[in-house]
Amino acid sequence: MNPRIYLLALGTFTVGTEGYVIAGVLPDVAHDLHSTVSMCGQMVTVFAVVYALAGPPLIGRFQHVPPKKLLIWAAVGFAVANVLAGLAPDLATLAVARVLAALGAALFTAPAAAAAAALSKPEELPRAIAVTAGGNAIALTLGAPLGTVVGAALGWRASFGFVTALALVTAGSLAAWLPDIPSTAVATAGRLNLLHRGAVRWGLVTTIGLFLAAYTMYTYLSPIVQRSTGLGSTGVAALMIVFGAGGFTGGRLIGSVLARHALASVLRAALLLVSALLAVLTLLTVAHMHTVARITAFPLLFTFGMVWWSGGISQQTRLAGLAPEQRSQALGLHFSAQFLGVAVAGALGGVTLSTAGPAAVPAVAAAIALAALVTVRQVVPVANAPHNDARTAATSTTPTAPDPAGAE
Repeated sequence: MNPRIYLLALGTFTVGTEGYVIAGVLPDVAHDLHSTVSMCGQMVTVFAVVYALAGPPLIGRFQHVPPKKLLIWAAVGFAVANVLAGLAPDLATLAVARVLAALGAALFTAPAAAAAAALSKPEELPRAIAVTAGGNAIALTLGAPLGTVVGAALGWRASFGFVTALALVTAGSLAAWLPDIPSTAVATAGRLNLLHRGAVRWGLVTTIGLFLAAYTMYTYLSPIVQRSTGLGSTGVAALMIVFGAGGFTGGRLIGSVLARHALASVLRAALLLVSALLAVLTLLTVAHMHTVARITAFPLLFTFGMVWWSGGISQQTRLAGLAPEQRSQALGLHFSAQFLGVAVAGALGGVTLSTAGPAAVPAVAAAIALAALVTVRQVVPVANAPHNDARTAATSTTPTAPDPAGAE
């Protein structure tokens, strides 16, 4: 595999770190900006809404810009946005910074995946995709906790300074070592055509449900952990590391799981486990048994990260398999649905936190994951199922998709 693809993974690591790190410093942001944790949590909503809605047309607008140039300037713009966030004197300025960061992230992530494809041979494509997306997994495991530790030691503004440094290193590395890559047109119409397929629509609803459940909890992890365990910022950072390690482990294992079990069964199991784990977290938050919660929280968050990340990769496999002739467009829709789920999660979790308290947040998230079970309908194209039966398709053990191990 072309080693320059790792430069693109550095970029996805940077973008992922910025997206995750704010969850670890929300209480400090709220205190410093004289706001509430639930209001500051809307900064996650702002980022996700802008990414989901502005990303596709923005990429289309810049489709004729050489990919290397686009990636470099997207990274530089991302750095500028984080400088503004770190200097923000109030919540409105922070919201503007999050909008700019979302635009930079949208202009980087999808073109980075396309650049990885252009730099790889056909037989190396699954691994190239896995490596590029793996930067996001490492951000969950290391980047966000490191940023949280920096914020705990030096203040929340330093967390955005940390991301700024990562973005500038990314831009410099791309300028120095990424080769020129031919421009390719972005097929936005294909994404709209896919929405006419019922199976694709159900798949996107599952994606929204999965990420809505996970991010309703994760966005407000800090107040939940403080209430249930009594741990402060350092403890939250440690749990974020454990959570990310679980996600990374799930990414390594899910390929072999999908090779042995029906995709629909894996998705249902993931949603059931997510719901059950969130229910346990609710009980821990209600009980106020700090010693028990501290012992339980670490394996619980590790398992949650592993199950959620596995479900996300399974969803990518599902959407790619439902449109094998338009995989890039289908996965583009998946990521838009993902960020819509994240956007709603920030708002829903904030309202729940402010009206019912920390214990209600994982309870609501558990209910969402449980409700999402009804959306696991047809998971492979009907034409690929025996006798063209949609029910058989929903339980097929052979999804028409790339090697799941490379579907991250």
